[in-house]
Amino acid sequence: MHDGTPDAWVAIMLDSINAKSLIKPNMPVVCSDEGLLAVVDHLEGSEVIKLAKDSAGQHHYIPLTWVDSVDDKVHIDRTGVQAMKEWSRTPPLPKARRPAPHHVNSVDATTGQPIVTRVLTRKRELEAARACLPEDDVRTRLDLDLALSTVSELLTGDLNNVPAAVAADMNRWLEHNKHLAESAVSPVSDPASGPVSGPMSGSMTGPMSGPVTEPVIEAVSDLGSGPVTAPWTKNAPQSGPTTKH
Repeated sequence: MHDGTPDAWVAIMLDSINAKSLIKPNMPVVCSDEGLLAVVDHLEGSEVIKLAKDSAGQHHYIPLTWVDSVDDKVHIDRTGVQAMKEWSRTPPLPKARRPAPHHVNSVDATTGQPIVTRVLTRKRELEAARACLPEDDVRTRLDLDLALSTVSELLTGDLNNVPAAVAADMNRWLEHNKHLAESAVSPVSDPASGPVSGPMSGSMTGPMSGPVTEPVIEAVSDLGSGPVTAPWTKNAPQSGPTTKH
């Protein structure tokens, strides 16, 4: 082990939080061949150590993944020659964040299509959501039952010649149930747009009623493990003290 390292080593991963508590400005950075590479200037971001200026006035940057252990010095896993070949004179570019997946609701996806096609697509989507709904989600099940019952009344008669009043009710139904059970919905392919016929039994008028359930996203926070005490080593044992060599 390196000189100055106590017998008890802490078996942890050196992540950005631990690094901030262990790696401090002006700490020497020592190579695997025991040569002094540089002195820490500060941590740059969460994954990079910025080194103090060299004799030419140039800063250099090394990744935290190089760090082998930390005591009163930062020990890296490569020789000075290799480190000087691989370090950087400029800070690394921040990693691009991948956009969060976005659910495209069928009401939006079918905009511009015939109203009956849009309603049939949304109806199939809600039927699929109901089929995979957990048994204990009673509220959403009731909301889905109400929406499907309402639309079944609208989807009767000659759907190739829908009266204006029924078309208006269909449009209100789409907007009212646009986000219903959204977290449980899987996209459903559009039904064929060919003629659909059946007996007309009247139309529904007036505003749509009934609660709309929005998806609930529960935030889960990580549990911290408390402060970390130096020294640290990449290959430290999982538990118990290690005899100093």
